[in-house]
Amino acid sequence: MKIIFVGTKNFSFFSKSILNDFEKIIITNKSYKIDDELEKASTVIRVSEVYDVNSKTLKLDYQECIEKLSEIVQNAKLYRVFCNQESNLEVAEKIRSFFSIYDHMGGRVELFRDKLLMKQAVIDNGLRAPVYTELAHSSTPASYTDLYSKLKGKFIIKPSNSVGSRGVYKIFNSNDYDDFLKDTANDDCQFEAEEFISGELYEFDSALQNGEILYSNVSKYSCPMADLQEGKTLGSIMIEREQPIHQLITQFGIKCLKALKASDGCFHMELFHNDNDELVFLEVAARSPGLMTVPAYHCWEGVNMYDIELYIQSGLPASDLIVHDANRVSYPSFFIVYPKISGTVSKINTPNIDANIDIDWSVHPGQVVTDTTTNIDYAARFFVTCKNVESANSIFNFLVNEYKAVNYD
Repeated sequence: MKIIFVGTKNFSFFSKSILNDFEKIIITNKSYKIDDELEKASTVIRVSEVYDVNSKTLKLDYQECIEKLSEIVQNAKLYRVFCNQESNLEVAEKIRSFFSIYDHMGGRVELFRDKLLMKQAVIDNGLRAPVYTELAHSSTPASYTDLYSKLKGKFIIKPSNSVGSRGVYKIFNSNDYDDFLKDTANDDCQFEAEEFISGELYEFDSALQNGEILYSNVSKYSCPMADLQEGKTLGSIMIEREQPIHQLITQFGIKCLKALKASDGCFHMELFHNDNDELVFLEVAARSPGLMTVPAYHCWEGVNMYDIELYIQSGLPASDLIVHDANRVSYPSFFIVYPKISGTVSKINTPNIDANIDIDWSVHPGQVVTDTTTNIDYAARFFVTCKNVESANSIFNFLVNEYKAVNYD
């Protein structure tokens, strides 16, 4: 089988034995660095990127993808398209449709990209989601008073199809709303407003095939994703399966997936446990989780969601990839992301902790940086592997609440 990888990063997350089973065609932008060994074993197609006003990010140029793939794709039955990069999910769907290639999602990606559609589907099935409204065009904006009343007080404004927490505004007073209107006066992006949810943010990650849950897991964030842009440290750590909150979120998450008629694929859902002890659906993406959650689950439980997702998107039975080995050693793992804060970097600090730590620094002493604007625009990313669960939770709390990764002048 030949797999067309559309805009996929983190190839190192795949098991090599799985990846090597397929003939690989990689479509990427003109500057993305591909590992030398992988590039030699693949056909690489480089295309331009275009700016998408609604997601506020770049995506691969669909027309260039079609033109270059038309020189390669002859028999659609021999091909599959794989994509788990949010900004390119719709590009991948269009490629499948153009060449009549198997589509595990059945043309339903839009429901998992449009935050208005997904919330309404959840609400229609009697499940809790934020009260929301689509915002009118900036030339005829709604009044702050009307929105405050409709959305039950403080609210959030964000693009209805955003990626990586781009373009998010917290509206706590009329001045915040005025600032939003000024910032977006000439913005063609479609925004939505929703009630502000106060509570703890979790992720419910799952893999489904033929409507059956093959694997699911729950992790807790150190803060809401958008708070990284306010200088807070963002991390995510798995919740032990025996914990009641893990079980409650799993039950709620499955109900949300059923409301969305999810059948085949990996899904990354974010939801709140709010201050009123309610579970509140926030949003869901038709892909495996981002940042370093996939390797964290792999280290902790031995399950590789990238491998599973590749099989599901290829229409291959994936259940055999869920192996429960009683003799396997578990290594509780998590990731931490530290924001950039405007200023000059004076020092970077490596923590002294009793764990294995892999650090991806994106700043260096003497560098002048500006504030983080998305959840992948970080000063440092830590991937930490610990001896046991108790140690993992302790080190996670230390790195989130006490440790300072970067000093600024």
